[in-house]
Amino acid sequence: MTVRRGPTDRRAFLAATAGVLASSAGCLNRFQASVDRETPEQVSLSITTVPNDEDSVPVRIARHLAENLETAGIDVGLQPVTTEQLWRDVLLNHDFDIYIGQHPGYADPDYLYGLLHSQFSEEAGWQNPFGYVNVPGVDEPLETQRETSDGTREGALSSLVEGLREEAPFSVVAYPEEPRALRTDRYRGWGDRSLESPLGLLDLEEVDGRARDDRAENTLQLGISDGRITNNLNPLAVEYRRRWIVTGLLYDPLGRHVDGGIVPWLAADWSWDEDRLRIRLREDLAWHDGEALTAADVAFTYRLLWDTTYSEDPPIVPAPCFRSRSTLVDAVEVIGERTLDLTIDAHPDVGLRALTVPVLPMHVWEERTDPASIAGFDFDSVTEALVADNMEPVGSGPLRFEDVTTDERLELVRNEDHFLTRLTEGPLEAFAGGPAYERLVFDYSPSPANVIEAVGAGQIDASAAALPPTEIDRIRGTSGVELVSDETSAHYHVGFNARNAPLSNPRFRRAAARLFDREYLRTEVFAGDATPAFSPIAAAGPSDDWHSGHEAGFVGESGTGEVDAETARDLFYEAGYIYNEDGEMVIR
Repeated sequence: MTVRRGPTDRRAFLAATAGVLASSAGCLNRFQASVDRETPEQVSLSITTVPNDEDSVPVRIARHLAENLETAGIDVGLQPVTTEQLWRDVLLNHDFDIYIGQHPGYADPDYLYGLLHSQFSEEAGWQNPFGYVNVPGVDEPLETQRETSDGTREGALSSLVEGLREEAPFSVVAYPEEPRALRTDRYRGWGDRSLESPLGLLDLEEVDGRARDDRAENTLQLGISDGRITNNLNPLAVEYRRRWIVTGLLYDPLGRHVDGGIVPWLAADWSWDEDRLRIRLREDLAWHDGEALTAADVAFTYRLLWDTTYSEDPPIVPAPCFRSRSTLVDAVEVIGERTLDLTIDAHPDVGLRALTVPVLPMHVWEERTDPASIAGFDFDSVTEALVADNMEPVGSGPLRFEDVTTDERLELVRNEDHFLTRLTEGPLEAFAGGPAYERLVFDYSPSPANVIEAVGAGQIDASAAALPPTEIDRIRGTSGVELVSDETSAHYHVGFNARNAPLSNPRFRRAAARLFDREYLRTEVFAGDATPAFSPIAAAGPSDDWHSGHEAGFVGESGTGEVDAETARDLFYEAGYIYNEDGEMVIR
């Protein structure tokens, strides 16, 4: 059986183009209406971000940018919303002007393909949430970097960075330190691997040195200040996911990033024959409910990610997560229960990213392909697969679901049937025997400060997720607590909605991107614990072009945070905007 990815790219691009034209028409109508008014309206924008008690960094960036936009004559309103609502507004509904947030970032620059390619401009998730369309300037280098390697790929990525400087659909602010508060009296190995990956929790060892297969009942207890994992465990629900760590412990991929490369995980091995990648699964794989995991489940997963309606008929409803990686696969052919072929539309170095998506059980998810019914209304553009909370997940991972109390606690237990428990050698030897604990508990506290306090009191072993960099001094000052910081490819950024005027104008976006002072934010907001940056792949290296700053930086004296009002207004004037006698930027 061969399953091929349908012509979704073409249709998606046409839909995107239609959406942009419709949006542009609406903008023109609004501008025409404004011309007929006797008194031109002031240009007004809103900035959406999370409130101070969830993460103080974005809201402080927002205030800084708002103040400088107002200095430039623009009316600005701040809209603090919950983390869940922020990502619902931005990633699902595209209902925002400007937002401040943190992108999870990925090791391979190919993540920008999904983030920026024009074909995704009207899709949900981290697929071009900016609604940005620029086929020659951005799409072409995005496509070239997928198809090439080494110097050619590096050159394409340098061209991409240059294109982003010109068009500014979003603007990177900084790569923060990612601090965690933890104790080392029960477990060791914290920070040996990135704790933003499930492997960071699977690599821990008990301090007493007991073998993994000779442990009494024990629990690893982690604190969270973001309670979304107690409300939703759907790996496709993008507004509930931060780094997919918990779902990454519940669901297995074919391959994982380990020590700088992608190595077989559910796969026993794989081999290339031109663009065809043959995969052989490990023996005796099973889902948490005892059903066998086979190649048919893998084929089902890719087809579901392509279109969650699992149908040949429109509308096509792609998954809002893993979209970029799933488009690396053109076709899936099941050869046998443990063998399948993937046809990969990319250079092998990039194509292996397709193997890092979570494999989903067909017997559970095939029942979620119907249109969603919410409050009695049916929505053709949303399927049950996207709205199910999945609070009793059936995966194949090294941990399985045990219990949950909403906004309080999530409990996972060790999966004794996982292949890691049978493993003794190979590239996954560090994880042989499975987790060093029988139970993993996530306890919710309402703020990062509460989590740090709980670590200091010995109530929990560590903070599960990275805490805001503004909490570093608190961690250092709490008795019994140690600080571990991860290097990260995650970045705080300012996102612009290019669907709506005036942000549909790249010259306006470029001017707005020069109104925040990265050096000032580094010292005043991040307390020095961040690396200011202009590039979304600065953390990936190695090219200097990926790291270099914008040749036209902050409009003001760097480090002061104070914008030069006259220069800022000149930038917008040169972009075609005018001011009234009160110094307000107005719609002509």
